[in-house]
Amino acid sequence: MTMSKSTRTQAEEADLRSRLDHLTLSRKEGFARLADAPRRIRPELLSHQQLKKLSEQALAEYNRARRKWHANLGPLGTPQMQALHEDLWDIFDSNDQDGDKVKGGIALDAFPGLGKTTAVLAFARKLHRRVIREEGEFTDDGHERWAV
Repeated sequence: MTMSKSTRTQAEEADLRSRLDHLTLSRKEGFARLADAPRRIRPELLSHQQLKKLSEQALAEYNRARRKWHANLGPLGTPQMQALHEDLWDIFDSNDQDGDKVKGGIALDAFPGLGKTTAVLAFARKLHRRVIREEGEFTDDGHERWAV
């Protein structure tokens, strides 16, 4: 089970998430990468016997793929995240007023490290994809549509 150089290159190009950094989400191009990135593919689970048969290079590639998989799990659909997303959909969907109406806002408050950013980014990705699917990538005037 060795990966050829062209297969590795194709896999890296297909994995748009590998090009994300901590700052790209503040720009539309970075958010587009997040929104359009395919789900990460879990590496095949190999037995001890299969692992022993791998070459040194193949084993290193396999272990790297597993490290990336485990370091990037989630977001997990916990009951808290599901409840938050349900509330966010209710608020967002009830804000579909005409332009002359004041729209409500959303504020999340919690202790650090509880997943506020992760939960909101997961919601924003779903929202962006839904709006693009429903209304198209461009406005009637030909401008890019950015729901988020």
